[in-house]
Amino acid sequence: MASDHTNHTQPKGLWMVQDTWRASPHLAHNIPRLAENAKLSIALKALMPDTMKTGWSAFLSEQTLTLKVQHNAIATRIKQIAPLLIDGLAMTGWAVNKMEVKVSRFNQPVWLNVQKDPKADFTPRILSSGSAQHITSAMTHLPEDSPLYEALARILATHKKS
Repeated sequence: MASDHTNHTQPKGLWMVQDTWRASPHLAHNIPRLAENAKLSIALKALMPDTMKTGWSAFLSEQTLTLKVQHNAIATRIKQIAPLLIDGLAMTGWAVNKMEVKVSRFNQPVWLNVQKDPKADFTPRILSSGSAQHITSAMTHLPEDSPLYEALARILATHKKS
């Protein structure tokens, strides 16, 4: 016998994700919150400029709207229009008192995840002999275990190679 929550128009044996969520008490209590966040996302998309309709996800908790974005450029742009978004949501019936924008590294675009090789773009700089002498004299006044001494020594080593 079919359960009460099963859609009677679906073919017999068709499994729906919602059926599993409703069958599990741990997941079932999240369905209203997920539905509310989906409606909130639709309302936000209507308020966003065309260039900002994707690249974020919205969550509402205790009248605080949290937008998770993929990188700082989107975060900065959303923060600039935040007052307009909050006012627009208020006009459509959403009770939002505060808005937070957080950068989430979880779903970054592939082009942001590419690690650059620090030595790939390295081009040794050419120091004049006068600059090298000034660096050498400055190093005489520094302790040999200081980070500045080590950095100046690396600069001189690059100068001597060229």
